[in-house]
Amino acid sequence: MNASCYFVTGAAGFVGRHLCRRLRGAGHRVRGLVRRDCPDLAELGVEIIRGDLADPTAWQAGLAGVDFVVHCAANASFGNGPGHEAVNVDGTRRLIEAVQQGGAGLRRFVFVSTIGAVDRAPDDPCAASLNEESPLHPTSDYGRSKRRAEQLVRASGLPYSVVRPAMVVGRDMRLDSHFAVFVRTALKSAPLARFAWPGSFSVVDVDDLAAALELCATHPDAAGRTFFCAGSPLALRDCFELARPGGRRLPVAWAARAARAFPRMVPFRLKALLLPALTASDAALRQLGWQPRRSAPEALQAVIVRERARLDADFDPGGQTVITGAASGLGEALVGRLAPCRRNLLLVDRDAAGLDRVKSRHPHCRVAVTDLADDSGVARLVAGVEWRAHPVTELFACAGFGIRGPVLTAGAAAHARLFNVNVLARLTLAHAAIPAMTRAGFGRIVFISSSSAFQPLPYLATYAASNAALLSLGEAWAAELAGTGVRFLVACPGGMQTNFQRAAGVKTLASERLMAPARVAERIVRALARPRTTVIISTRAAGMALVARLLPRATSVALWKKLMERLR
Repeated sequence: MNASCYFVTGAAGFVGRHLCRRLRGAGHRVRGLVRRDCPDLAELGVEIIRGDLADPTAWQAGLAGVDFVVHCAANASFGNGPGHEAVNVDGTRRLIEAVQQGGAGLRRFVFVSTIGAVDRAPDDPCAASLNEESPLHPTSDYGRSKRRAEQLVRASGLPYSVVRPAMVVGRDMRLDSHFAVFVRTALKSAPLARFAWPGSFSVVDVDDLAAALELCATHPDAAGRTFFCAGSPLALRDCFELARPGGRRLPVAWAARAARAFPRMVPFRLKALLLPALTASDAALRQLGWQPRRSAPEALQAVIVRERARLDADFDPGGQTVITGAASGLGEALVGRLAPCRRNLLLVDRDAAGLDRVKSRHPHCRVAVTDLADDSGVARLVAGVEWRAHPVTELFACAGFGIRGPVLTAGAAAHARLFNVNVLARLTLAHAAIPAMTRAGFGRIVFISSSSAFQPLPYLATYAASNAALLSLGEAWAAELAGTGVRFLVACPGGMQTNFQRAAGVKTLASERLMAPARVAERIVRALARPRTTVIISTRAAGMALVARLLPRATSVALWKKLMERLR
């Protein structure tokens, strides 16, 4: 096929990303309309156009010379609300008007609708699958907005195809989307998952949908037609079984029979749990040559892996796990804890010999010798082959050091180096990892801070300040990223049996009970399975945090000054 030019709205969204990747892989030119910068699409060679459907002046020029427009952008949140009309209807109207004004030579306008534009009439017993001739009875504002947008497309006079996907699944689907919620429900053994719901849903893998959209854009027999893209059916009870095999579930077949006999008395959401209300036939699309490559269970498997990894830190989430400071101390202990249950680990440290020693025990790990105090070294790391070999799904930022003594004991450059390693390098690595994590709907970032984060520490001032910065940064970013699937954890251990004290010039007291790094590593991994942002490890660390909250700040600083003078 000759290369063509596509204009894809919602290019950074779930469906849009996969479509752009497919089109670029086939050698097509792609212009992607996005609301914010999208480096991963730019790396694919997508021509990024920043703008919003509400303001055509920002993107209308990008329609010049376009062969195909694929309109993926939408407010796809299920349920009701005023935002659906503004985005799905008004946005589609503006796009159509812009194409009519400047899209000369357009070969096809493909509109991505939804099975929700059809749904079921109140008295429909759901005895047959939906098809392109089924009457439209959308039950939500989302579905109603898509129905109205379909009408705009058909009345536009443009050469069009309308595609109604069923339940689209893929590893990077939104956390609040249908089957992602169903899988978590099963994994958590929530009450809903204790019933053998017979209701079935048509499920299509996102890459199979991308193939269907490309086909509808180019196939001559797709012009002026509407198609379901349904994939294959999957009963909800089978989804629960795939996610959590062997669970005992109460039968509700009797309720399904009652719902079929008296459909008007059953709310649509309950009808979907009991009957094949959201199954559709895509025979018309298959007649054009489309065939799904993945069955519903196969498509769902990637979602199950993602959601299981979210709840079980011992389960490999895929991608790669990056551990800094991996040549010794807590970093090395985390390698020992995670290497048996992770396929891909990247170990980062400036100590090449130490990394080789750790790698000799865990040969499947890869290493990157990097001085995190060097900005250019950090930049080379995140741009390098090892970092980019696999998507970063976990980052354990352990590398750090301390400086003991009054402020003038060390030069300003030494204090700056401490902040480079302890704070700025971790910030840079996290900032590099977060975009891909948010797109995937999964990620873990662990900042290793310290019990010194809770109050100023005279004679360890820059070290304590750097840990306070990590605590503040981690907690703030955790709040910002809530709901994205990216998990931030700030670990604040007390003293450990590492070379920190010797390197920092801190005295080791004979009566002091320092924690074994392996024990701290275990506590950190266990904390990942619980919904918390900060974990305080050791009784001493908890006590320091409590004193910092109870005492006036000036009193706390004076107290710690005396303690540090005498004991450290």
